[in-house]
Amino acid sequence: MPPGPFDPRRNLWPLVGGQSLSLLGDYLAFFFALPVFVRDLTGSAAQLGLLAVFETAAVVLFGFIAGVLIDRVRVRRALVAAELVRATALALLAIAVVSDAGRVWMAFAVAFLVGSMGTVFDTGLESYAPAVLTDDLLVTANSRLSVGRNLAQTLGFVLGGLVLAWGGGVAGAFAFDALTYMASVGGLLLVREIRPRERLAPEPVWPSLRAGISTLWSIPALRWGTFAAAITNFAFAPLAAVMTLFASEELGIVGDASLGYFFAGFSLIGALGVALAPRLIRLIGLGRSVIAGGMLFGAGAVGAGLTGSWPAVVPFGVAMAGVSINQVAFVTLRQRLSPPERLGRVVAASRTIAWGGIPAGAALGGWIGDSVGLRPLFIGGGLAIALVAALLILGPLGRTQPRPDSAP
Repeated sequence: MPPGPFDPRRNLWPLVGGQSLSLLGDYLAFFFALPVFVRDLTGSAAQLGLLAVFETAAVVLFGFIAGVLIDRVRVRRALVAAELVRATALALLAIAVVSDAGRVWMAFAVAFLVGSMGTVFDTGLESYAPAVLTDDLLVTANSRLSVGRNLAQTLGFVLGGLVLAWGGGVAGAFAFDALTYMASVGGLLLVREIRPRERLAPEPVWPSLRAGISTLWSIPALRWGTFAAAITNFAFAPLAAVMTLFASEELGIVGDASLGYFFAGFSLIGALGVALAPRLIRLIGLGRSVIAGGMLFGAGAVGAGLTGSWPAVVPFGVAMAGVSINQVAFVTLRQRLSPPERLGRVVAASRTIAWGGIPAGAALGGWIGDSVGLRPLFIGGGLAIALVAALLILGPLGRTQPRPDSAP
């Protein structure tokens, strides 16, 4: 008998599972071991801020070009290539550390290279999802990816603390991350396209970039959401850059294992919160879910700045849940409202503008943390994030509520 029609739901597990494993490695190594590596070598909030600059500067430098690339090539090939480059970079850093040749500049170089490939990969993955999933599965996939991200944070930080303390140190963490990128490649190779995107004829780069930016600008909900995200990221970047230092100096959580448990605790709370994202989106719509997530994010950051020791895990968790709800809703909104033939460029333009404030915010935040203290940094940043989210109520995200299954 001939095989029956392919069920797109079969694409969910290799897509979500592969990315969850990759994210587990990232949170163990890239977001935990790498800052610890720099912290142990320098002990400086400014240096940690500089590391965050290198991690995110690639989005600003290459974000628009990544969108043009994704709209021109076979997306899965670009995704696989990006993962292979990231795996190689982390493996080489692990070898350098084992050889006692690891230096701070190497951490910055790896952060920039992994960030560059991450720009291509994240833009490509968001553009690839509509080609392998039906419209009604997009919220499911984005929600599961967000839950997977939070669970990867939970396990990654726990494993990170254990690996750094007893399982090979930062070199072991970097090697593990390289292996998880290979698991991501395996998942991508198992996915089947159900509606392949039409590849565009090559055109000059600038007109192609301009088409993506003009399309983004012409959709009010995406325009408002993108610029709000840019301001929010500027306020959040300093907090993310100094989080390991804040936990040890202000909360008194010392030791790599304890730090891993603390990070895992608030990530688990965030995962429990984002599990409710699909229900919230169905209840209030995509636009208002973007706003609700932003307000939870800001409130959690303020609470973290006002709370001491281990109880701070709760407001940190609230902030993580808010970030995830915001991202699930806004990513789905971009996928649903963008023209398919320009999706890569719209995603890239939105991400590049949204991430534009991160390098400056991270550098400024490290300086502020060294100058006036870390708690004022968290309280002020949280208030700014909540205020931006509240102002979105006045715009199209607060007035129009496209449902996750509405036609573009």
